[in-house]
Amino acid sequence: MDMECAQTSCLTNEEYLLEFNRKVVQQHIPASGAIDLTYRCNLKCLHCYLGDQTEIKKNQDIELGTTQWKGIIDEITEVGCLYLLITGGEPLVRRDFKQIYIHAKTRGLLVTVFTNGTLISEDILELFDRVTPKVVEVSLYGATAETYERITGVKGSYEKCLQAITKLIDHKVNVRLKTILMNLNRDEFFAMENMAKEWGVKFRFDAAVFPSLTGDKAPIELRVTAEEAVEKEFSDEHRAQGWKDFFARMQKLPVRDTLYQCGAGKTHFHINPYGFLQPCLMVNGLTYNLSSGGFLTRWNEMYSAIKEKKAGNKNDCYQCQKRSLCGYCPGFFKLETGTEDVYSQYLCDMGHLRFEKINNL
Repeated sequence: MDMECAQTSCLTNEEYLLEFNRKVVQQHIPASGAIDLTYRCNLKCLHCYLGDQTEIKKNQDIELGTTQWKGIIDEITEVGCLYLLITGGEPLVRRDFKQIYIHAKTRGLLVTVFTNGTLISEDILELFDRVTPKVVEVSLYGATAETYERITGVKGSYEKCLQAITKLIDHKVNVRLKTILMNLNRDEFFAMENMAKEWGVKFRFDAAVFPSLTGDKAPIELRVTAEEAVEKEFSDEHRAQGWKDFFARMQKLPVRDTLYQCGAGKTHFHINPYGFLQPCLMVNGLTYNLSSGGFLTRWNEMYSAIKEKKAGNKNDCYQCQKRSLCGYCPGFFKLETGTEDVYSQYLCDMGHLRFEKINNL
């Protein structure tokens, strides 16, 4: 039997992925992206970074239509996009969700859907049976109806969320759960974690609540202390080891003087409901209208702009050995402090605490 390649020259899966990632970075290919189909949502979460739903719903008429979203999906796949996140708001609010989702899958994209779960219908379950998503990630804000609905502001939403999770699992969908750790649900954190274990699904959480994109800093009041957040992160052996392994990998990377150290605008993109391209959700200071010029043109413009952003004199973060542990994000900084160069003390504190925990492992 003839063989196409010698066994000695074949790459292992790990080697292949490393080489693939190297080329993606080297050639600044937009390999992953997120699209906000809408900012509208059927819940009214207290911590939401989108702000007042009353104002958002006024903009419903200027959201991109089905044909426009399909056109964008065609463009991003043609230039190398492989992973696509469909999110919102709540993406299932869109009546054309199925059409857009199917089109993305038809184009070969590996699709993840973020949802609050409360709008998962039999119709959507049938869709996921027929056209399987890579992941469906459901937000869980409490282990009791009282806590969950205090955060979401909608009576009956807790039961709908739990029913959706159960049904998705029954339909063999790859479900993951996540929560935002706040002072409103801190006492139910371990109960939520146990719920995920009982369902046999992955669970993650984030405590870095940030101001809304409209400038409202009220959500910050919902934060737990940095000490409590890190304590809960390292309460699980696998999470703790994950942080240790991540830090070891990141320590090998060279120090750069670029302001943005992540893949935003370099290998990753974000498109809002109105057709504006930006590096990520956080970085709304660099936006490019896709209605003129097309995706590739705007992508190259954005890449040039973000690559040229350098850390200023006020920014010592890029030289800090703990910068990979704090969640360093100039976009986050700007929302909290008003400028990309002035760091968030909350994130900094968490970075120092994680560093101490890792050294103690």
